[in-house]
Amino acid sequence: MAKTEVTIVIPGLAAIVSQAINRDAIPFYLSKIIRKANYLPNEMGLSRCLFNNFSEKPLVGTDLPIADLTLTRGQELLVHADPCYLHPDRDRLLLFSKGLDLTKKESTELIKGIEPLLHELGSISEQSHESWILKLLAKPSVNFYALDEVEGKDVEAYLPSGQDRQQWICLWNEIQMQLYNSEVNTRRMANNQLPINSIWFWGQGGEFSPMTTSWSSISGQSALLTKLVERTGHEASYNSSSNSLQFSKGRHLLLLKEVNTELDWQRQLQIMDTKVFEPLWQQISKMAINKLILQVPGFGEYHQTPIRCWQFWL
Repeated sequence: MAKTEVTIVIPGLAAIVSQAINRDAIPFYLSKIIRKANYLPNEMGLSRCLFNNFSEKPLVGTDLPIADLTLTRGQELLVHADPCYLHPDRDRLLLFSKGLDLTKKESTELIKGIEPLLHELGSISEQSHESWILKLLAKPSVNFYALDEVEGKDVEAYLPSGQDRQQWICLWNEIQMQLYNSEVNTRRMANNQLPINSIWFWGQGGEFSPMTTSWSSISGQSALLTKLVERTGHEASYNSSSNSLQFSKGRHLLLLKEVNTELDWQRQLQIMDTKVFEPLWQQISKMAINKLILQVPGFGEYHQTPIRCWQFWL
């Protein structure tokens, strides 16, 4: 008999559920789902989580094939060179790439400043003003690390490895010196904004092999999700703005809006609890959903089934 399986991806929740002090502040239905679910720890970031939901085999390398999704002509060699902020913290450098509010004008000016440093490797351009692409002249012998799995961490353990490691680290340092003297960053700091003082090379982690099984429905807003939908031929199943939580038989994927822990995250979760988790709890407890998977990037997964809902000792 056909079954209904629902996978919910909840970015930003890791910082909340990983702290025991926050448990009493998690709203009622989300708390019930988490408490009664089977928890599987997994620290993969959001990008890897989305890739694995569309991949024939789990991607387990240090990097991800983001550039492979960007290919539109020929067999170009591409790597992301995304702008970021390195924050000195005692003897560490912590990387941050989210919420930098980089404008298109600033992006264009910064790229112009670092272009001369990259001409021997290739040419750099904007994919968007917050995501840059380096088109390479030759394939490097180097391994990179996926950006969102370095977010907020000390970069020392995530620097490039492999035969060409030293060349890329030297380039990385030269770019930082160039950005340090940029007029863009002078203006940004005068306006109490974080400087764009580095870039992060990543996204060349092999080729993507689309899965053979299909999602019955997909919803959520994300540039990467849209590319994965297009690459795997799921356009007919995709509705970025769908608010429906009535699921037919089959497999369904829902990417929720990221929880912003810098704002009132309790209110954000309460709204989600009313609109998302209460209906999901009602459906799974009535066996309208046979399996519910909550994926929390950077933390793990919660697997819930109807029988676990009724196990009062959990």
